[in-house]
Amino acid sequence: MIEVLLFIKDFELGSRISERCIDEQRNVEFSDENSDPEEFPDTIKLAIVDFDENVFSSVGLVSELKRRDLKVIGIMKNISNDDQLKLRSAGCDIILTKSSIVKNLSNLFSELLD
Repeated sequence: MIEVLLFIKDFELGSRISERCIDEQRNVEFSDENSDPEEFPDTIKLAIVDFDENVFSSVGLVSELKRRDLKVIGIMKNISNDDQLKLRSAGCDIILTKSSIVKNLSNLFSELLD
C-alpha cells in the first residue's frame, strides 16, 4: 500500500528519503513529470516535491496534488520568503530545506499522516 509519492530526481537525496520512509514503515513510489495523477493509487496520502527541479517547480503540480487531497511537503536547497509565500499560497503544507527533510521525516509523518 503506497502512502508517499516522491517527486525527486536527485538520486542520492531520493535514496535517503525513500530509505527513511521505509524505516518508518511507509511505502513509497517515485513519480515524475510524466506521471498521470489519475493513476495515483487511492492509498497515497503525502507527496514530497523537490522544487529545485525545473520540471517540478510549478505551482500547478501542487494544485493538482491538493485536488487529490494529498499533503504536500516541498523541499529546496535554499528557501526565500518569496518562494515560501508562493508555495504556501499554492497549497504546500510544509516547505523545508533539503538538509533538514531526512532527519525530520518521522515528526512530519506523525504530524501529517497519523
